[in-house]
Amino acid sequence: MYNKLYKAIYGGTGRAGMRIFKSLLFIFLLFFCSDKAFSADVTFTAVSDACIKSDKINNSMTPSIQKLLRVKDDINRSGSDFVLFLGNNISGADKYNLVMFAKIIKKIQKPVYVSIGNNDIQKTKHLEKKEYYRLLNRYSRNKISKIPSVKKLNGFVFIFMDGTNEMVSMPRGYYKERELITLEKYLNKYKNNEVIIVQHYPLLGIEDAMKATFNAEPYKNLISKHKNIKAIISGHDNKDFTIEDENGIKHINIPSLSVGAEYEVITIKTKGDEVFIRAKIIDVE
Repeated sequence: MYNKLYKAIYGGTGRAGMRIFKSLLFIFLLFFCSDKAFSADVTFTAVSDACIKSDKINNSMTPSIQKLLRVKDDINRSGSDFVLFLGNNISGADKYNLVMFAKIIKKIQKPVYVSIGNNDIQKTKHLEKKEYYRLLNRYSRNKISKIPSVKKLNGFVFIFMDGTNEMVSMPRGYYKERELITLEKYLNKYKNNEVIIVQHYPLLGIEDAMKATFNAEPYKNLISKHKNIKAIISGHDNKDFTIEDENGIKHINIPSLSVGAEYEVITIKTKGDEVFIRAKIIDVE
């Protein structure tokens, strides 16, 4: 192949010329591949606060189930690579509602990654984190078994954070020290990758003090040391907003499916240090 290409360009096959040609070709391919290695793009669907609540008495179609079914149909027709559920997937810690949620998302024909929120778990109702994921994964094809966890998706590293308390449902997130230590380990391990963090509780943009994250400052100090974090995707506040912090990290908050009947399709493209984010709100009503 090289001989034919060399002949076509130079009209000869001398050994010295061939060595020079191969060297130039190698350098070209090296730069071309390097450029590809530092660019990535991904499109995904993000759904927050579905708050599924079933009708156990009449077994009728509740509004929350209707909305999630419409989202499921939208996703199956979309060009999204995968789907993120950002927590408060059920209205309260209830195994029946969790199984209902799982059976609906099982019909999504894309990879699904489910985080948890303050409504999803409660130890006194026998729905701890471990049991939550056991039931969820038994009845769905969710690809997360615990959080914090990390997944490589479409050229990015997605880190899924927790912040919940399974002893009591708290409207304010609290990212414990050991969880932040785990996050730092992930960030150091994948320092050469572009990172997206997924979590229920936002770090920025919360106007209601009762919803604001308790220990946001240590978390923000930690992420300020890592230049490869491109975005933090969160929910909980029932509002849509995007804020870029002083470190260039985009904080993208997803509106509530249960309150506003909305979710978002997000496209993130990076090339070098440049980040391009497009978020489109989809209304299911």
